Amino acid sequence: MKNYFKAALPILPALMIFGWLANKLWFIQDDAYISYRYVANFLNGHGLVYNIGERIEGFTNFGWVIYLILAGAMKLDFILVSQLTGLAFGAGLIILTYLLARHLFAREDSWLALLPVYLVAANPGLAYWSPAGLETSCFAFAVLAALYCYLRRSRWLLLWLLVAVWVRPEGALVAGLLVLTEAITERRLPRFTVRAVILTFILSLPFALFKVLYYGSIFPNPFFAKTGARLDYLTAGLEYAGKFFADCGFYGIGLLVPLVFWSRMSRAFRAVWLFVVLYVLYIVVVGGDVLKVYRFFVPVLGGVALLTALSLRLVVGNVAPRTRQMIYFLVAVPLLAATVWLPWNHVNTYNATEKLFMRKMQFMGQRMRQSDTTNFSVAVPTIGIFGYELLGHDVIDMLGLTDSTIARHSEPPIAGMTTTWKERKHNTRYLLTRAPDYIVFSTGVKPSAPAERALLLFPEFLNAYRTVGWYYQVNPTSTGSIVSAFKRVREIKGPLVPTYPVEYVQYYKEGLDSYVAGNQRRAIEFYAKALKASPTPYNPYVIYQKAFSHLLLDDQETALKLMQHVLAQDSMVFEAHKDLYFFAAVTGDTARASIHERWLRKLVPWYWPKINSDAAKARADMLARQRGQ
Repeated sequence: MKNYFKAALPILPALMIFGWLANKLWFIQDDAYISYRYVANFLNGHGLVYNIGERIEGFTNFGWVIYLILAGAMKLDFILVSQLTGLAFGAGLIILTYLLARHLFAREDSWLALLPVYLVAANPGLAYWSPAGLETSCFAFAVLAALYCYLRRSRWLLLWLLVAVWVRPEGALVAGLLVLTEAITERRLPRFTVRAVILTFILSLPFALFKVLYYGSIFPNPFFAKTGARLDYLTAGLEYAGKFFADCGFYGIGLLVPLVFWSRMSRAFRAVWLFVVLYVLYIVVVGGDVLKVYRFFVPVLGGVALLTALSLRLVVGNVAPRTRQMIYFLVAVPLLAATVWLPWNHVNTYNATEKLFMRKMQFMGQRMRQSDTTNFSVAVPTIGIFGYELLGHDVIDMLGLTDSTIARHSEPPIAGMTTTWKERKHNTRYLLTRAPDYIVFSTGVKPSAPAERALLLFPEFLNAYRTVGWYYQVNPTSTGSIVSAFKRVREIKGPLVPTYPVEYVQYYKEGLDSYVAGNQRRAIEFYAKALKASPTPYNPYVIYQKAFSHLLLDDQETALKLMQHVLAQDSMVFEAHKDLYFFAAVTGDTARASIHERWLRKLVPWYWPKINSDAAKARADMLARQRGQ
């Protein structure tokens, strides 16, 4: 026991660093709630489904979901279990890196073997993903454990390949890469890995058979929703890999230096290098990840760190042992500092942004459920915590992750539409045919995703949907805002033909971008261009947003005329009623205020008390100023 403690003592500070970082970044990633909804539906007796009655495998972590179901069946909080388990696997990845380093480095370089351990422990990416509720650290541990067992020629390789395959579809890729690695490095038939892969395949047949019988496909639905054969996937993959190596991989020095000293490398290190390179190529080819915090690279963090330490050993060469140890120390300190510092702003920013986004989506889901007691349906491009808050309601994923029609029968890309979104699949005709009661955009009223922008091309959407909103504050002392959803207020009629031009949507979005940036004059210019490019009837929200920008520029006369014009076109635009009521109430025009009050009580009754309170306060402030003068 003392020997184990003595061996573990050098890495205890590494585990403490990891724990501190994980605690600082502690959160649950929005995507984890997709799995949680499957778990909750199963535990509630509805089967392994996202929407009750729809058998679609909208998750890519089958084994992880089953594990959480078992935890829930034992009356444990499966969400907390997912976080604690992820944290444990993150710590396990650090320990495993230490075991692998001790196996690879010679005894005289035992202190150098600690460098990759601390590079992994201090990496904010591992601390970000370990408690995030997803299977990321579990899969990463399984990948590194499989590599370790391969190098040790351990029969436990079968177990970790099974875990990898069951937890993520890429587990099959890991098995294939190990076969290829053995074939190239050993220059012979890869018998050891082939035997393990064959047994993994046989033992995974029940898992595959269940998926085929239950879901109708061995591939999860997100495979069809996310994959494609476009050149921009490769470009995105290169950018994703470049960001990782710039922030966390010291610009790929661990992959480049070994090439120069290839003849001096052991066969084991050559295997590690080849495996990591092949895995990185896979990441590039698939276009990286939409979640920009190095998630796809977590499985090779240990490998990259080991190769970085190896590069230092190769460069130092045959320097005297004492001098070599001094060089190790002098280089290790700035490397560790850079490991934390370089990616920290990127990771911390995404962490804060994700927390704010999830809080807003959770709020919207809760308020929607409270204000509408019907069995409504919703379409949304970000289905995580929002969908979890609406258990029992049909939630349509506009990007196709949990909808097979959108994923497998996407409409062609819209010519002339530019977007930064990787998820470009959409099927607007199908979506409108389903006529969801609500449609929620990822950024409020601004059409951002291609699936959102495509809706604005259809007159049926513009005619049938009007916004409703809820007042939202991050905290009691912050400035609040309206979070909006489009509610179906009319039946969807028509041939479902996109008659509005792409230019109109692009100009409208650029106007909203300028509005958010605080440049109201530029926003008004884009709104004018959008209206000029649009056929009639005009989208009332373009006119309203133009009016609101005029209001922010203190051009009340123009703003009020435009808002009245909006209501003359369609009296169900509650935002115009809200602003006109506010103006009428503050100026004491009770007759006009009462008209808008009736509409607000009808359209957004839950929001009316806040509107009335703000108007009363503004009027009181105005009267106080007048008395003071």
